[in-house]
Amino acid sequence: MEDIELLSKIKTDDREAFNSLFLKYYPLLSDFCRFLGADNNDGEDIIADLFLDLWVKRERLQIHTSIKSYLYGAIKNRVYTLKGKSQKVELLPEEYASDKPIGDHLHPDEILFRKERRLMIERFIDELPEQGKLIFLMSWQHQLEHQEIAEILNISPNTVKTHIYRAINYCRKRLLLLNN
Repeated sequence: MEDIELLSKIKTDDREAFNSLFLKYYPLLSDFCRFLGADNNDGEDIIADLFLDLWVKRERLQIHTSIKSYLYGAIKNRVYTLKGKSQKVELLPEEYASDKPIGDHLHPDEILFRKERRLMIERFIDELPEQGKLIFLMSWQHQLEHQEIAEILNISPNTVKTHIYRAINYCRKRLLLLNN
């Protein structure tokens, strides 16, 4: 069922639609909480509170973006509120980093080269300014579209594109310096 259809059913007190929306987005939102530096317990509480608010306010809820963008934005705001704005947010702790499966047809030295290259790129990303790092990781690891990132962070899509361009360009330059 599409998100818009789920939302309209939720507004008419359909608990099944609400459960479907919860089950659809819980794993993604849980990963996003960890990505923003919330521990598992805090993440579960934040998601539960968000969905409780969604249910309580269902009749008067007005979402002007996609539901996905709305939920991600609400999670981001709640995590930042929890951690406090003055506290630096730790992005994607090492234990949650995931490697994409590498094809079986690659030789062991090629697999090692790709892993080393990925680790280098991750180190370069850590050197980026906080907002550039956040935007790049939302795009690269969470596979969010530029428009979705812009809606979540309440910035222009062009700003998102600029940050991603700068991050890629920075990593490219750093790799070229290492290879020379």
